[in-house]
Amino acid sequence: MALKCAACGKFMPKDSAEGASCVGCHNLYHLACVGIQDRNKIATGWECPECKAKIPRKNNDDTPIKNVSERDLTGAPAHLCMSPNDTAHDITVDFSVAEELKLFREVFREELSSMRKEMQEVRRELSKVSSSLLQCNKRIDDLESSVIRVEKQFSKRIDDLQSRIVSVESQTKERSNTDSNSVEATIAQLKAELNERDQELLLNDVDITGIPEEKAENVTHIAILVAAKIGVTINESDIVRAERVGPVRGGRDEVTARPIVVRLARRALRDVLLRAARVRREATTADMNLPGPARRFYVNERLTKNNRQLFNKARAAAKNCKWKFTWTRDGRIYSRKSEGQSGVRIRSDQDILRIFGTENIGPNI
Repeated sequence: MALKCAACGKFMPKDSAEGASCVGCHNLYHLACVGIQDRNKIATGWECPECKAKIPRKNNDDTPIKNVSERDLTGAPAHLCMSPNDTAHDITVDFSVAEELKLFREVFREELSSMRKEMQEVRRELSKVSSSLLQCNKRIDDLESSVIRVEKQFSKRIDDLQSRIVSVESQTKERSNTDSNSVEATIAQLKAELNERDQELLLNDVDITGIPEEKAENVTHIAILVAAKIGVTINESDIVRAERVGPVRGGRDEVTARPIVVRLARRALRDVLLRAARVRREATTADMNLPGPARRFYVNERLTKNNRQLFNKARAAAKNCKWKFTWTRDGRIYSRKSEGQSGVRIRSDQDILRIFGTENIGPNI
């Protein structure tokens, strides 16, 4: 800690090598401030002028009275023979200013060194954050590249199947009536294969229904809110695409609002979302900051148009037959009569006729 001279109030060096310490009051003084020319001549037990003034004088009547100014100034050095206005403060002003500047430089160096260390630490933290962001961006880019590559592969396979269908359909025109049944069976098989390939493309998709629609809405944000409502945390990097599908209708209520289709980056995340939706079947839009009153919403796996129509027919037929369960898993349709019984898979309209009978199905099958 910096010390100050008790006479002039200026700072002194930390080692106080150029000062004198009073044994009485323990204050420090510049040598020049107390009129000492040589530090080696400071007597042991030196006292400052103030402490000496407090010592009572002895009553010695034999001592002749001498003029104080003569006694003090006789033989005194030339720099002490000054006018009363030229105090010791003026003598040491240059020295004190230099000492203060020196101390200020030391304090400034310490503060500057501390600031440099803090800036270095901030740079290191920023470097770590930047590195993490670069890694995240790289992973997202790789993921998008993988999704695009898979979509291209499936699109090519679909194109090949469509070409095969066109080829088979053209061949049926040239064949005789006796071969029509086998050709139709082949076409039906190819259509079923094409439907399965289309369904494979939707294995990362979910449908969200029951959410009111409004202009300039952020569909991605709505998908994140729905996931949070059923207890699943997702962020924008987990969503490849989110949009409303289907024709725009006049109303915007629960019935007329178009469904939201969300394509997720990972199939495992889609499975987690569907399981959570089955557990929280009674979830509503309450506390989601959406327009209108609270209403139930539904999260299901996305089906192709053919599978969606087949599922609706199977559910209607099962309801007429009082079967308790009809569901989908990975694009496949299943139905079960009651608890404990095994489920049966429904692949076509013929399966619905075979399982439920013609008397329990609608006229559209």
